[in-house]
Amino acid sequence: MLGEIAQGVPSHVSADLAAKPQLSTVEFRERMSGNICRCGAYSNIVEAISEVAGVKA
Repeated sequence: MLGEIAQGVPSHVSADLAAKPQLSTVEFRERMSGNICRCGAYSNIVEAISEVAGVKA
């Protein structure tokens, strides 16, 4: 998922497909929402993703 964001791949709900994806909790949650497991929406998972991405959750 972070690789997709780094490459500029838009998410399924991106309003502007030409805009660079944002490193935000909203973006992380949207990208994780398609996972089979619901744990992608848990706050500690988003916090871990944010930490790896180098942004504040």
